[in-house]
Amino acid sequence: MSDAVPGGKRQEVLHGVVSSLLTDLKNGNGDKDRRRQVEEWLRGLAEKYPEFGIESGLRDYYLAEADRLRADFEKSTDIAEKLGLGRSIEAFLDRAAEYERRISER
Repeated sequence: MSDAVPGGKRQEVLHGVVSSLLTDLKNGNGDKDRRRQVEEWLRGLAEKYPEFGIESGLRDYYLAEADRLRADFEKSTDIAEKLGLGRSIEAFLDRAAEYERRISER
């Protein structure tokens, strides 16, 4: 497809796909495994297409995921589950901070 489609059209189509997927991630659409697959693919695209703003989209996704997990944390009564959720929240916040750092360096 990339050989047959002019560069501008290719960028336009791919940008639409990326935007849609970032929105789906931020909204928590799909199960965890599918979101991880999308996240992994987008991380790879972030360096190739910096003009798409993927890094800021991933930062926003990580913050949204931390908020969703925080809500689960509040509902939980099991201390072991709370510990796991707390660790996951920290990991998402660390990733968001890393992308914030990358964005500010540009």
